[in-house]
Amino acid sequence: MKHFKVKQLFFLALCLTGLLLTVACSHKEEKSENGLQIVTSFYPIYAMTKAVSGDLNDIKMIQSGNGIHGFEPSANDMAAIYEADVFIYHSHTLESWAGALDPNLQGSHVAVLEASEGMTLDKVKGLEDIPVGEGVNAASLYDPHTWNDPLKAAEEVHLIAQKLSDLDPDNASIYQENAKQFEKEAQDLVSQYRPLFEKVTSKHFVTSHTAFSYLAKEFGLEQLGISGISNEVEPTSRQLAEMEEFVKTYKVKTIFVEQGVSPKIAETIASATGAEIKELSPLEIDPQNGKTYLQNLEENLKILVDTLNQ
Repeated sequence: MKHFKVKQLFFLALCLTGLLLTVACSHKEEKSENGLQIVTSFYPIYAMTKAVSGDLNDIKMIQSGNGIHGFEPSANDMAAIYEADVFIYHSHTLESWAGALDPNLQGSHVAVLEASEGMTLDKVKGLEDIPVGEGVNAASLYDPHTWNDPLKAAEEVHLIAQKLSDLDPDNASIYQENAKQFEKEAQDLVSQYRPLFEKVTSKHFVTSHTAFSYLAKEFGLEQLGISGISNEVEPTSRQLAEMEEFVKTYKVKTIFVEQGVSPKIAETIASATGAEIKELSPLEIDPQNGKTYLQNLEENLKILVDTLNQ
């Protein structure tokens, strides 16, 4: 009887070992099916990375409800970054904190990627002749808002695809094909709207901050931003007077504001000039509407075309 009980216990131990191995293997397979764990800095980078990756990888963003200007990651944000396989941000001139990340100091294996690395950024209008040097911050000279131009967005998507291909060569062909599809859709969007912008009544518009310079350049428009390239800098009284003069000179009928930013200054200019207030998103906040990035970008193009034809 004792010998029989030993056999029973031995058989039970084998079953438990087999069960544990099955669970372990299932967990391992589930992890591999999820692919890379990717954290992104804010909505445009999240959306572009998602367009490149499709369903291959698990992609999250740490800043979704507010703009990226002046944002500093919390302790939880930093933990999420260092626990990921990959962290992707837009530009060291925008997310200056991201450029200083050093995974080695944190004992992390995370790959830190600057999505716009390799792109040529334009200098802010009026600051073209100022060199970067001691006491001059590059972030104040270069305009980071490339994502609002469909073709610049496509260029960045290709860079993201290449960086992910280097990290995950087994899926390189998928990343590259998705990037090509994004570029085709971006080119189609520009081809559709370029003739519409050529025919608009006015080619001048005013926004809360100068987030649409690349878009304006692409379609032959001129933008004036109330607070420059950052929505946190208030204009001086002289700049306000110049804006009011701009609105009157070019008969600007609409001043665009954005979600999450006080419209007070825009309302002051509108009151002094008779312009109306409308919302135009610089796409720094997750719209949470289920649309693709280019579909959200097209919404801005529609708004601009309709407004500039008034």
